[in-house]
Parts: sequence; structure tokens; C-alpha cells
Amino acid sequence: MFSHGRFDNQHLSLSASGLGIVPGTNLTGVDRLPAIYRGPVRMLSSNLFRCLTFFCVAASCCVTGFAGPPGYWQAPGVHIPRSQYQAPIVDYYSGQQPQLWDNEQPVEHLLGELGKRSWMRFEYLHWSFARPGSVSVGAPVLNLTDPLQVVDNLDNGAAAGVGIIPSLGNMGLDDTPGVRGTWGLDLKDAEFELQFFGTGESEDAFSFNNLSAFRPTTLDPVTGLAIPATLGTVDRPNIVIPLLSDGAAADAATANYLIYDGSFSAKITSQMWGAEASLMTKSYIAGPGLSWQWLGGFRYLSYDEQYSHVGVNLNNGLAPITTGIGGRTKNNMYGPEVGARASVTNQWFTLSATPRIAFTLNDYSAQTDASTSETAFARTIVGDQSGIEFTPIVQLSFTGEIHVTPNVSLYGGYDFMWIYRMTRPFDNIRYDSTAGAIQAFDTAITQEIDLESFYARGLSFGCVVRY
Repeated sequence: MFSHGRFDNQHLSLSASGLGIVPGTNLTGVDRLPAIYRGPVRMLSSNLFRCLTFFCVAASCCVTGFAGPPGYWQAPGVHIPRSQYQAPIVDYYSGQQPQLWDNEQPVEHLLGELGKRSWMRFEYLHWSFARPGSVSVGAPVLNLTDPLQVVDNLDNGAAAGVGIIPSLGNMGLDDTPGVRGTWGLDLKDAEFELQFFGTGESEDAFSFNNLSAFRPTTLDPVTGLAIPATLGTVDRPNIVIPLLSDGAAADAATANYLIYDGSFSAKITSQMWGAEASLMTKSYIAGPGLSWQWLGGFRYLSYDEQYSHVGVNLNNGLAPITTGIGGRTKNNMYGPEVGARASVTNQWFTLSATPRIAFTLNDYSAQTDASTSETAFARTIVGDQSGIEFTPIVQLSFTGEIHVTPNVSLYGGYDFMWIYRMTRPFDNIRYDSTAGAIQAFDTAITQEIDLESFYARGLSFGCVVRY
């Protein structure tokens, strides 16, 4: 339009025609201006219109970009879908791993609820098991006298002096230590208890040593050595074990005996452990006071026991003969259990009694061994038998708690357990003898299963922790 400072009317006419203005048209206000100013004014009006259009479009884009929440900027022309939920915030700055325990997760939530509804009890047990009782070692004999005068049929019926038959009645299985743990869970309409307990090995033994000491001795005419006296006296009797004669009891004066004039010892060990799972109804009367709950569940109980005795015969100064007899038993009892619990509760203490009975099967096994040796002592199994018997178990538990805090209580209790039929090793030994081809008789130790009742009782001390 301008050429070296001069206004080009021809270019102005072209520009006006480009804008749709007919040349020579009367333009109000513009035509009145001097001819030198008409071209630039028309060009300025066209450019002003374009600038206004650009600013309007830019302003609308900016308004659209800032249409989000306060403080949130969005690039013009970019559309982000709206949602009623807030987008998750990711902390890229910390870079930490997710938490190990998240209570919002199903597994962690379940474990958390179990912890809130649980309680635990820990106890020390001080129990006693049933004694063997007045069980004499050996077979029964007829016409027993006191003092008992015995003969040695292995020595052509020579007199053996005074003898006594040992008894296991003084052997006790008292003061047996143990532990018991109980986990309880408060359910919506019931209470669940899971209990485990076990005792250490209870052991008792007795022995008679130097049985021939302080007896008069004789000299061997060949060697000149002193021969221990084999005749028992009232003060120093021999230990004798009577035997059956071909399965039949014999008279005490003529029966076959295992005679020990050197020493005799006996030992018994036992151990018990088990578990209970019980489900109890809610108390009929909620809150403090007297309450009653029914109980049902499952029980397992195991009782293991071992017995052995060893006797030494001096064999008239020759190589001593050592005889050992013993056995072991395992009683595994399992079955359903029913019972009830009566309780008295207040803010200071709780007293309860829980009678229950388990209808169990006793899956038992028994083994008996014996040995007689002049040089080595090696036992030989003479009986190995197992079986299943129906065996009810009755238990009565008395407990008391002193509430120290709302979450901790001191605990004490007493338990009495009675088992209907159970096998024990010393009851399974059959002492028999048969006519011998070389000597007067041969010892025949076999096994004969015997099932007897059994009991365990004792105190317990511990604490209760509630979450």
C-alpha cells in the first residue's frame, strides 16, 4: 500500500474490493476525510475486527480451561471425564511399600475380629495318676503262708528259705508336672473353647540290693572261696516270683519260683496328653449372677506307660543269672463329648463347675518282653497285641478366677478324671512255666491283655488374658 512513503490508491481500491466494498460507494465519515487518510482507516477497521474475534475465542478457551474445581488447572482443549469419586492420590515422593497389616482387607479383618473376641488361659498342672494298687508280681498261688517258705525246683527241690513276693502297691505316680493352654472365642450365639494339655514323665521305682549280705557263708571245698548263703531269712529274705504250672495255680509250698538272692528292682513311668474342642451355648441368664451352659464337642486323650523289673540270682557262686521282665502300653482314646457348665460371676471373681463325659474308643497297643541271660542282657518280645474297646471318660473340673483387671485374672482349679477301661503293662504279664526236658521246668512268660479302670486328679494354677 505504501511505496517509499507514498499512499498507493490502486492498492486501496483492490483492498476495498477484497472486503466487498464497491469502488465509488459513499462511505459515511470516511469519504469526508481528506483523500490521504482514507486508505489507512479502512485497513485499520478490518484488522481491529480480526483482533476482537481472536480475543473472544481465546477468552472462551481460558474460561473452559479453568472450569474445574478451585485451584485445579486444565490445559485448554483437553477434556477429562467427571466422576463423583475422588481419584486416588499416589504418593510418588515417599516411595514406601504398602502396609503389612491392612484391616480393610478380608483376611486381616477376620483375624482382627478373632482377636477382639478371644481370650487365653495358661495353667501349670500338678497331677497324680492311679497307683498300680495291690498288684503282686507273679502268678497267684494257693495256701499262701507268712513267712513263706519256698523250695528251688531248679535245684532238685532244695529249700530256699524264707521268700517274699514283691508288690507294686507302694509305687506311686504322684506330683506329676504339666501344662495346659486354652483358647476361647466368643461367637454370636455360642462360645468355643480349644484346649491342649500334657504332662511330663511320672516315674517311681524301688530296689532290694545285697540280699545275701549279713547271711552266714560257707566255703567251697575245692576253691576255698566263700559261697554266698542262698537261704533266705526273716531279716534278709529272698525275692521270689511265683509261676503257674502249665497254666494252673500251684500250692505255695511246691510252686515253681524265680528266686533272686542277689538283687531285685522295679520301675514304672507314665505320661499323659490330650486335647478338647468344645462348643457351649450362651448363658441363659446374661450378666452377673448364676448361669448355666450346655456343652458339646470332641476329645482326644493319650496315656503311655512302661514297666520293668530285673532280678539277679547269684547261682551258688557261679556266673550270676539276670532275669528281666517288662512291657509297655499305649492308650489312644477319642470320641464325642457332652456336658454342662454352671458359673457364678461378679466383678471380683468367677466360680464354675464343668462336668462332662466323653464316649470314646480306646485304640490301644501292648507289648511284653522278657529275658534270661548269664552273660548278656537282651530282651525278647513275647507278646505284641492291639485292639479297640469302648471306653467312657468322665471328668469334673472346678475352677475359680480372681479378676485383677478387666483383661487379666488369676486362675486356680481342680480336676478329677475317671477312665472306664484301659490297659497297663504290669497287668498284661502272664507268669507261667512248663515241664522242662533238661531241668524241672522252663519259664514261659507271655502276654495276656487286661483292661482296668484308671483315674487322674490334681490341681492347676495360672492366669487368664482377655483382649
